[in-house]
Amino acid sequence: MLKDPKRVIEELERHRARMLYAKKQIEEWDFLDEEIFEDPQKVAVIDSFIFRFSKMQDAMGKKLFPLTLQLLEEDVENLPFIDWLNRLERLGLIPSAEEWLQLRSLRNLIIHTYPWETEKILKNLKEALKATELLEEVYATFRKLLEERGFLK
Repeated sequence: MLKDPKRVIEELERHRARMLYAKKQIEEWDFLDEEIFEDPQKVAVIDSFIFRFSKMQDAMGKKLFPLTLQLLEEDVENLPFIDWLNRLERLGLIPSAEEWLQLRSLRNLIIHTYPWETEKILKNLKEALKATELLEEVYATFRKLLEERGFLK
C-alpha cells in the first residue's frame, strides 16, 4: 500500500527544518573542539543535529525512495536496497548509489559512537555537517519530481 506523498514530505520538512536550525547554531560557534562537550547547551544542539540528520536520512531511504519508485511504477518491491539506489541513480534522482551508501555509513558511525569518544564524534560531526548539502540536494530533487508529476496536490 502506498504512503501519502504529502505526509512523507511533511515529515521530511520537519526533520529538515530542525536539522538546519541545529546546523546553523553549530556553525555560529567559533570552533569545534572537545571543549564543546563541557557545555550542556552545545551538547544538546549537537544531539539535536545528529538526531535530525539521522531521521531525515532514514525517512528518505525507508519512505521517500520506495514511495517515489512506486509512484513512477518501477518494479522494485522485492529488490534489495542497493538495487533501489542503483535505479534511483539511473533515473538521475541521486548523484550516485555509492555516495548514498557512504552517507548511510556516516549516519551509522555518528549514532553508534560512544559519548566518551569525543574525537570520533567531532570528526563524524564535521563530516555530517558537510553531508547536509548532499541530503538537501537529493531531497530537493525528489520533492521537485513529486511536485512536477502532481503527486503533492
